[in-house]
Amino acid sequence: MRPTSPVKTGYYVLEGANSFATAYYFNYLVFLLRDAHGFTNLNTLFVGALHGLVYVAASWYAGHHGQRHGYFHSLRIGFAGMAAAVGVGWVVPALWGQMLGLALWTVTLCFTWPMLEALVSEHEPPERLPDRVGLYNVVWAGMAAIGFSLGGWVFEQLGHTSLYWLPLGVHACQWLATWPLQRRHDRWLAAAPPVGTGPIPHDTAVRPAYFRRLAWVANPFNYMAINTIVVVAPGIAARLGLTVAQAGLVLSIWFYARALAFLKLWWWSGWHYRFDWFFGAFAVLLASFVAIMLSPTVAGLLLAQVGFGWASALLYYSALYYAMDSTESHGQQGGFHEALIGLGLCGGPAVSAGAIWLTGQPSAPAWVVAGGLAAAMGWVWRIRRTEAQGAKQRDA
Repeated sequence: MRPTSPVKTGYYVLEGANSFATAYYFNYLVFLLRDAHGFTNLNTLFVGALHGLVYVAASWYAGHHGQRHGYFHSLRIGFAGMAAAVGVGWVVPALWGQMLGLALWTVTLCFTWPMLEALVSEHEPPERLPDRVGLYNVVWAGMAAIGFSLGGWVFEQLGHTSLYWLPLGVHACQWLATWPLQRRHDRWLAAAPPVGTGPIPHDTAVRPAYFRRLAWVANPFNYMAINTIVVVAPGIAARLGLTVAQAGLVLSIWFYARALAFLKLWWWSGWHYRFDWFFGAFAVLLASFVAIMLSPTVAGLLLAQVGFGWASALLYYSALYYAMDSTESHGQQGGFHEALIGLGLCGGPAVSAGAIWLTGQPSAPAWVVAGGLAAAMGWVWRIRRTEAQGAKQRDA
């Protein structure tokens, strides 16, 4: 019999703290760049693209590093590095200091998420893995929503230096927490060494293997839309006449919608390996993204965010669950999952910046990213048709 998995409450606490601190720092750094350095949408899109480019390479490396050298070793690199990175931005207020701090922060951030994903997934029997992944999604999404919605008020009331000292304090506490968590983890391994799960039995009619390929396509495009909205949030706020605190509240609706969607998807497994739910989420993502980017009213913006949060949740959940299902190399898979996210983090702002530069139209990012999402939907549909035709030939 497989031993009971170790208590994982501490990993979820680390995850929630990470999500809160990173959501506050990155989302409000773009507001600081607008207010203190005069950045336009084009400038912030360029910064978002560079952030994503660094994220791709660092995630890929970090996932392999954690698999080889241990998850806690990687977590310490990540938490210590992020604390040092925001410290750079604090002591060097010049633009080059902000950019250097962001680059270092992005690299070391990638040593945290794949490891946290792996720690909550490892040593779990197949029947309990969906529950672990579901709770993981609810925790990080909920804390990101709180970090963004309260972040505008914190930024205004405590000053822009809170952008640095608050995450620095959180990451320092996380670094300290890795030591007792590792000791408890090692004691559990010594007392009840886990046995291998072996291959997870899959009924190919219920759990088609091609769903992992669908998720590999969907999640980068999901994050193309997400990061484009994040980095142009100051521009959206300015267009609608919102202060930083008001923007934090109004633009946080999709964060909360995503967290509530994760909660529903965690409790209800009927969406697992269902193409209609997957493809429908893609369509909703496309429509709601365009509405968020172009809405002339706050009411329209609020309504569009509900659909966007639901759709982005299902696509992300699919990508992470299908990545962790049927594998024992969770650190490596987590790194690959995050690297695909990085492609979207880079791609969305990059093509948006290019569209603005070529056309001079502020609305260009909405249409160029929407075109990318439409193309991805066609790609997903083709994978589905190819798989269906292959299945017919095998059955013939």
